[in-house]
Amino acid sequence: MKFTFPRIFLFLFWIHLSPFSLPSLHSQTVSALQLEIKKLKNDPALAHTHWGICVMDAESGKLLAEHHAQHNLTTASTMKALTTATALSMLGPDHTFTTKIEYAGKLQPDGTLIGDLFIRGSGDPSLGSNRFSPEQGMERVLFRWAEIIKASGIARIQGRIIGDATAFDSQLTPGDWGWADMGNYYGAGAAGLNMAENTYRIVFKPGAYAGAKTSVIKTVPFIEDILFSNEVLTGKVGSGDNAYIYGAPYTNLRYLRGTIPAGVSSFTIKGSVPDPSLFAARMLKEALAEQQVVTSGKATTVRQETIKQNALPTDRKLIYTHFSPKLKDIVKETNVWSINMYAEALLKALPNKQRKRGSTSRGISTLTSYWKSEGVDVSTILIKDGSGLSANNSVSPYAMAHILSKVYQSPVKESFFASLPVAGRSGTLKRTGKGTYAEGRVHAKSGSIANVRAYTGYVKSVGGNTLAFAIMFNQYDLSYSQVQRRIVGLMDRMARLNKLSN
Repeated sequence: MKFTFPRIFLFLFWIHLSPFSLPSLHSQTVSALQLEIKKLKNDPALAHTHWGICVMDAESGKLLAEHHAQHNLTTASTMKALTTATALSMLGPDHTFTTKIEYAGKLQPDGTLIGDLFIRGSGDPSLGSNRFSPEQGMERVLFRWAEIIKASGIARIQGRIIGDATAFDSQLTPGDWGWADMGNYYGAGAAGLNMAENTYRIVFKPGAYAGAKTSVIKTVPFIEDILFSNEVLTGKVGSGDNAYIYGAPYTNLRYLRGTIPAGVSSFTIKGSVPDPSLFAARMLKEALAEQQVVTSGKATTVRQETIKQNALPTDRKLIYTHFSPKLKDIVKETNVWSINMYAEALLKALPNKQRKRGSTSRGISTLTSYWKSEGVDVSTILIKDGSGLSANNSVSPYAMAHILSKVYQSPVKESFFASLPVAGRSGTLKRTGKGTYAEGRVHAKSGSIANVRAYTGYVKSVGGNTLAFAIMFNQYDLSYSQVQRRIVGLMDRMARLNKLSN
């Protein structure tokens, strides 16, 4: 292509103004990144925004650039990066969760079990999920369990099917999760015994016109005893899913509010199962019935039987042990798709010194103690959950980037790095940074809740360096796209670096 003088002049002028200009025509030193940060510091549109950034050399931990790096800022789902990094570091990438099928009582020669059948969980968040393979999905897992139970000689059960979730405490969700979240699929709690990500679907029939009432057709799968107060109305054609489920853990009453679109024969939304271990026990009872293994007792849980002060046998015999996918694979699903329940289960599963049941508070204590022992200043790690759904989490960009630098220098580097979405390519970053130097070079966990936008992860720069970074914007009064454009501009500058000096 041949340029005339005016065209060359216009082209160079455009390059000078463009925030995503070609690397050969712009400085790629740290000072260029610092200049971009300075520009945002002086940006009048960010005058009321709390924001911070920290960029380090991932291999040495050397600080390269920052703004308010020591300020505590709300993390949103970037909290999952800390949780999953800690789980990989403490449990190991090849760690697996186990779920055990056990029985208590006497097995008669004719195949009658005079006693109870137990499902003993260890907090596996992936149990019954079809994210990993069809064989790991709920229907196939339960079918296989029922076959194995029958093959063990049990033809009839004169007793209960009991879900044992005592690996974790009974508090399914962190204490400060909101009422608007807990009933929905993304607010599903983490139990010691989970099943199918502790979610179900509500199938609605919309009305014929906007403003008309809707009706609930069914749940998939069937949830016994669940009650709906349905206030969902029909929205305009194409208005999408604006319906929400309100309800607390262990309670069967669910309030349905909002709108679903007109113009379709049915519409589905996802909710959180009220009692995951009871759900698992009921699903196994159904699977056994399909194998002609009849149970005379009810499906129940250790928690329910303890509340009722019913006796529970302690001497159990093992029938079968189910193993989860490897932790590194669970972590990848957690980070790529930002699954809150997975992150909460991993936090609870962190080993505590007291060897007590997993809980959110013990997990938080273990997480902070671990990184303190690794030389991280944990005074700016103030967290309430493992997923970032709580608006009360706060971590400084410096602490976040420092931990990621530590992980990059550790044996779990490859597993953690592989778990992060790639800008412009995968997961929650698929649409981020397309057409900029960030595309394909930024590997990071994103986070977004009301007035919070954050990213943390790594950048493989054009110069071959790896940067650990954290960017957090809180309480902004700009549009999402305006904030995102500024964040992507920072990512683009990091990706351009060809040397880590000025």
